[in-house]
Amino acid sequence: MEKMSKEELKKEIREFLDKRKVLVLCTCSDNIPRATPMDFYTEKNSFNIYVGPAPGRKVKNIEKNLIVSIGIYTPLSEGKIQGMQITASGKERLIFLKEGDEEFKKAQKIVRGKRKLILKIIPEKIELLDYDFIKEGYSRLQVLEL
Repeated sequence: MEKMSKEELKKEIREFLDKRKVLVLCTCSDNIPRATPMDFYTEKNSFNIYVGPAPGRKVKNIEKNLIVSIGIYTPLSEGKIQGMQITASGKERLIFLKEGDEEFKKAQKIVRGKRKLILKIIPEKIELLDYDFIKEGYSRLQVLEL
């Protein structure tokens, strides 16, 4: 099975993200994983993801362990097997923005609702699984390294 062209894969990723509003943010600290469903928002011209986390364990986990995994999927009730796995790590890819930060105003316009804290996630790897890709002659798993 074949890999899609980078441009075609980016188009598929954009369409997938635009149709979904909830992700599961996975963090870990002291070998204790935490998976938190959250609403999310994306920038139109990139795959950057914005979430407005309430202060709590997930924020503390990220501060201690700068690696996150994100799961986004299509409910099985829609009759499709589709899912996305996003990986990001490091201070330059996991950026907490708060009031007064240069980028906070811009992020607040992307994220609905007034937030005190916004987490900007810059993906390093996006894996898109879609069994419909097989019908088009592609491998069901496509990977974009950023």
